Amino acid sequence: MSVKLKRLVNSYEERMLEFLETCVDENYKIHTQVSLCQFCELDSNLNVELRKFFFSSSVDALITNVDYKPCLVVDFQSSYHDYPEAKERDRKKATLLALAAVPLLYSRVKDFGLLHLYSQSEEVVCNLFTGKRRENAQALIRKYCEQSFSSDIRITGW
Repeated sequence: MSVKLKRLVNSYEERMLEFLETCVDENYKIHTQVSLCQFCELDSNLNVELRKFFFSSSVDALITNVDYKPCLVVDFQSSYHDYPEAKERDRKKATLLALAAVPLLYSRVKDFGLLHLYSQSEEVVCNLFTGKRRENAQALIRKYCEQSFSSDIRITGW
């Protein structure tokens, strides 16, 4: 029997984290592979299905302020997320984050380096190779980071 080390993130996640680092300044911190239960508390009214998912789910990137208060979750999407099971997990995660009032952006690289950053209400596309419209993507990340959120993050209802 043996235990082997493995990388915390894959090459795609590494690239996305490098991009996120260009979007935030020293007033913010980026954390990877963070369990939902590390930055959210459950309300006893949450249904059993979401409660189970809550304890087994993590986010790809959590951006906090310097006081470690969550500002934004960025979920890295790949073609794997096109499968029905993955879509259902993404839906549950989005529901829990919405209940906790933590904004969620998805990121996906398509078509030879075009980065799509999107939520339910907005989308920005930039070219990671040429840098075209990079400032729009950075502005979207900064917008969410600069918004003030409650220090008491709780998941209620559903």
